[in-house]
Amino acid sequence: MIVNNLRLPDAFLRVVGSGALKREVGSWQLRSSCDAFGQYLETEIAEVYDTATKIERETAELPIGFEPNEVYGESRSETAGPGAIPDIVDFDGVLCIGMSGDGAPFCLDYRGGEGEPCVIWWDDVYWRVVAPDFASFLSLFDLQYAEPGATADRPRE
Repeated sequence: MIVNNLRLPDAFLRVVGSGALKREVGSWQLRSSCDAFGQYLETEIAEVYDTATKIERETAELPIGFEPNEVYGESRSETAGPGAIPDIVDFDGVLCIGMSGDGAPFCLDYRGGEGEPCVIWWDDVYWRVVAPDFASFLSLFDLQYAEPGATADRPRE
């Protein structure tokens, strides 16, 4: 599936297509308090968007609230934490694929070039990379989903 001229990763398409991320209530909790790089992380998945229309709509709304001003757009090191990346002021190459329990966006970041996009998240005051790809992102959470050929406790990467 192509959204905004960007190809969604196969791992994303498989898990969304399986329906494994749909929940009536609650959220998907972290297996541990670390991101894919071993850095402290405190979040959960409240929703993963499962249609191109929803991804397009949420992506179109991403820049709202992230306009450069006297605070945002300066990438201040005093507010940055683990995995911090520069403030995003041009969202070309970024797709919003879901949100955490507090409403912060999870996004696929294609701006690094060819290949799999990394997964980034708005961590209250800065953007950070939480996983190098979507399959690694999924493995951070206590899901009842495993990709074909995966072990029982960790999706195949």
